[in-house]
Amino acid sequence: MGFFSADCVHCAHPLLSTYASNEINAWMMHAVAITANGSVLVGQYDGYGSIGETQVPDFPRATCWHYECWQRAGSPAEYRGPSTLSADQGFFFDTEHDVTADEAFDAGGT
Repeated sequence: MGFFSADCVHCAHPLLSTYASNEINAWMMHAVAITANGSVLVGQYDGYGSIGETQVPDFPRATCWHYECWQRAGSPAEYRGPSTLSADQGFFFDTEHDVTADEAFDAGGT
């Protein structure tokens, strides 16, 4: 399977892997996934459904956050339903995700 990703429930930018990040958006690699059964997984997103060393069970149904957005929102641990799967798969994009954590969080809505 190729790259895939989910959008952060706060800022709507995708979780990124090292293959898709740069010095501006590298903060988007650090992720949190909350599964429907309440597990909270924290770590670096690999682009293939794993956070840290853990394959996220049923990744398409997880509530996903960038770690930075999650912390700024108070580190909520509740499952909020599935995140939107990223249309650009967190990989096939130009510069639309070249934003700082401050810019993304301030523009987010959750």
